[in-house]
Amino acid sequence: MSSENLKLIEESLRGVAEVTRGSRGLLIHRLHSKYAIYHDVDPLTQKVADQASGARLALMTSAARIEFVYSATLDQTLDGTYMAPPSVVTLTCGEQVISVAHSNGARRIWDGESMVRIDKGEDSVAVFELVSSSDPRLVEIWLPHNCNIELLSIRADGPLEAASITEPRWVHYGSSISHSIEADEPVGVWPVVAARKLELDLFSLGIAGSANVEQFAARAIAEQPADLISLKIGINPVNGRNMTRRTFVPAVHSFLDTIRAAQPDTRIVLISPIYCETHETSPGPTLGGLDGRLKSSPESTEGWVGDLTLSMIRELLKSIVDRREDSRLEYLDGLELFSAADASLMPDGLHPNAEGYRIIGERFASIARDRHYLRR
Repeated sequence: MSSENLKLIEESLRGVAEVTRGSRGLLIHRLHSKYAIYHDVDPLTQKVADQASGARLALMTSAARIEFVYSATLDQTLDGTYMAPPSVVTLTCGEQVISVAHSNGARRIWDGESMVRIDKGEDSVAVFELVSSSDPRLVEIWLPHNCNIELLSIRADGPLEAASITEPRWVHYGSSISHSIEADEPVGVWPVVAARKLELDLFSLGIAGSANVEQFAARAIAEQPADLISLKIGINPVNGRNMTRRTFVPAVHSFLDTIRAAQPDTRIVLISPIYCETHETSPGPTLGGLDGRLKSSPESTEGWVGDLTLSMIRELLKSIVDRREDSRLEYLDGLELFSAADASLMPDGLHPNAEGYRIIGERFASIARDRHYLRR
């Protein structure tokens, strides 16, 4: 594809921190590669940050037909117990929402933590037929949220131009729940649901398994201009049992310090974990169960260790906000977004299903309006 076409794609991208050239097209990164030195001991972080949760192309066009081509890489286990669902691209234009799914991408085959091979796939071609228009209007193409992709080309039966950004900017940070891999389409990712309802320009750093309150993430957030920042913190430090009460509290304070130093006037909403029966009062690490549901681990016999549970984290985060006396820092209890009453929408006991993610996004949007998160 021509360099002009790839330039159009790059100029149209929203919700990404870095764009690099792949073997044939463009690769997107929600976490800039300059931070790799801090986290590449665990390849999961960059892998999931390179998945396009919340990322999209924003275009102005009067075209009635748009064709978008990409190459996807999907994961599956060698024994076939897990196979990634199809990649999905969703186009939104006013009230029109069109999703196209593909299962023809390359397959990355895993045996435990080791990759065995990559089975070659085909390019995915998404064709969208829009309601005709004589005037250019905003068209957004939301990229697959659940796999790694290379953007190859876009063409239409009318002129395409990168859209300018006019909406307030929302930067969000969180775990796999914010990444929302289990959503059935890119616009089902809960921060996307909320951003569309609130008419916000979303940058989502929802990185599955990797929201561990680390300073590189705080710096990545701090450098993103924002009108609103939300930080959904807590489940990953419990999942991996990689923090205690003693280390968690100063880590959160330092995380906030880094962001606040760069953005002294931006409203920050600190969100505690949503409901998860497994870890409400029991610590991690999280263990897999034969029934497909997750299980907790025994608490340390030494009380001074300060094993973290979700109920404890909610108390700690509330206390942190109260003690900082920052008029532009607010606490949001995650149970307001998803509580025990919603547990039936959490098949594995940890991750909501597609309906659960939509509910979280709708509830956050309602709370953001009621509590005037965007008011200066």
